[in-house]
Amino acid sequence: MRGNRIPALATAILAALMLPVAFLSPASAAPSVSVRPLPLPLGAPPTVPYIAGSVGDYDVIDGDTKVSIPMTATGHANLLGASGNGYLVRVFPEHRIVRVEPGKAPRLLVDLGLSEDARLSSDGRYLLLLTYPDNNAVARVLDAATGKQIARRTFRVRSRVIPLDVRGTKVLIGAHAPARTLTWNWSTGAITTIANRTAYVASYATDRLATYDTFSGQPECTYVSKISTPTRTIWRTCAEKVVSFSPDGARIATAQNNGGAEHVMRRSLNGTLLTRYTNMNGVWVGRWETNSRILLQSYPNDRTTSWLVRCEASACERAAKGHFEDLT
Repeated sequence: MRGNRIPALATAILAALMLPVAFLSPASAAPSVSVRPLPLPLGAPPTVPYIAGSVGDYDVIDGDTKVSIPMTATGHANLLGASGNGYLVRVFPEHRIVRVEPGKAPRLLVDLGLSEDARLSSDGRYLLLLTYPDNNAVARVLDAATGKQIARRTFRVRSRVIPLDVRGTKVLIGAHAPARTLTWNWSTGAITTIANRTAYVASYATDRLATYDTFSGQPECTYVSKISTPTRTIWRTCAEKVVSFSPDGARIATAQNNGGAEHVMRRSLNGTLLTRYTNMNGVWVGRWETNSRILLQSYPNDRTTSWLVRCEASACERAAKGHFEDLT
């Protein structure tokens, strides 16, 4: 059962006191905090679903709920997210999308290829796919509970489209060639261009959108806006990329735009740096537990086991061994 348990204030304070001294640079005036997991105190388990276990034997953990993920002896899995009373996972090496739910048999929703994309809509109702049958690029919308196909649309392969989210019968899509942000209404068939940049992170639930310029030999620049006003830029950066927005849309989690994985930044919607989280062994954005509390995937020195590290501003603690995306 999904809960909303908040770590005790004493735990958060202790975590902050045990951290290496944070430094403030004149340019950012924001703390930089080490999130190497093993020096951190152990806090409460995550309040959102995550994956735990070992190769060939992984489970979805959600509070007191534990659901086994079907896989081979060499299998591993990524968590797409919660959907109703169940969870959608992508199981490797077969690239199957499976729905697991307490008390029910696992349901295979779809088999995918290595390069085919799958993501869950922000409301958990729809599975959004990009597949490549017969050298075509096909965007598909499936019911996340049953796997039944609701809609599909064929695009040119060179357009490199990615479906990102759904509201009603409207799918928000990022396209690369040319760079565009589109909406596709599967009820009417209408395709509408809403911006001349490529969307790559979007949430109808928070009315937030991240787009980038066409790649031209330099790192892409990201533009943060609202879906409702996609051409009105709130913040622009060429050094970082958006990974996710907080549930209320007021904060942004970003990562380095150069392929590095040593830093994760927490920023306000207008781009103000609030906290920089560092781990030279690797740190990645995980999930937001609340509007201000985030879980990071962080590795110890040996890079063998991913820890979920909870941070509220500069106070951080270990939450559990586990992951959302298998990065090993």
